[in-house]
Amino acid sequence: MTRTPAHNQTLGAQGEMLAAAFLEQQGFIVLERNWRNRYGELDLVARDRSALVAVEVKTRTGTGYGSPLSAITARKAARIKRLLLDWAQDRGAHAPQLRVDAVGITMAPNDAPRIEHLRGLL
Repeated sequence: MTRTPAHNQTLGAQGEMLAAAFLEQQGFIVLERNWRNRYGELDLVARDRSALVAVEVKTRTGTGYGSPLSAITARKAARIKRLLLDWAQDRGAHAPQLRVDAVGITMAPNDAPRIEHLRGLL
């Protein structure tokens, strides 16, 4: 089945909502969602104890193309970290540690969402 951009956007938004709720259950404080500048977008920015964390969220409806997390390359993680630095500067935020995490969500039909969380990609 071919996915439309609108379907993908809706799926992504659902995944980001699930990821934010999951992280908050883990004790994270979500500071911002979908922050953008001219270099890209951060899905979620959160605080985890003393760390400021950029969270990349990948959502898929199945594993036919692999785990959602397999879509996050080292190059993409490095770009996200740079965006986190931009966010911190823009917001005047300070933290002793900056981190990039990823949350992969598989939302298969007729199944509960499966959530995977990787801490510290960089």
